[in-house]
Amino acid sequence: MPVSVRKLDQQDSLCEELLRERAAVLSRAGFAVEDALEKLLKIDQQIEEKIQSLRSQLNKGPGREDLHDQQTIFEEINVNIDQFNMACQKAEIQYYYLIVTREALGLRRHGTVQKIYQIPPKKKKIQAI
Repeated sequence: MPVSVRKLDQQDSLCEELLRERAAVLSRAGFAVEDALEKLLKIDQQIEEKIQSLRSQLNKGPGREDLHDQQTIFEEINVNIDQFNMACQKAEIQYYYLIVTREALGLRRHGTVQKIYQIPPKKKKIQAI
C-alpha cells in the first residue's frame, strides 16, 4: 500500500476518533443536565406530597397534636424547598457547562437545547401557619 494511502487511512481514523470523542463529551454534558433535572423532579414531587399532607391536616380541624404535626410538615416542606433550590442551582450550572461544551465544539444554535432542558424557577419558602 502506498504511503499516501496509509496516511489518508490514518487521518480518516483519527478524524473518526475525534468525532466519537466529541460526541461522548457532548452526551456526558447532556446526561449531567438530565440527571440534575430528574433530581429536581423528585424533590418537587416530595414537596407536592407534603403540601397535600399539610392541606389534609388543615382540613381535619383544630387539635393540639394536629398543630404539632402541621408545624412538622411545614418545616419539612421548607427543607425540601431549600433542597430544590440547591438542586436548581446545580442544574443551572450543568446546563451552563452543556452550552459551553457545545460552543467549544462549534455548535452555536441552542434553541432546541433550551426547549429540551428547561430548568424550573427556584421556589420561595412557605410562611408559617
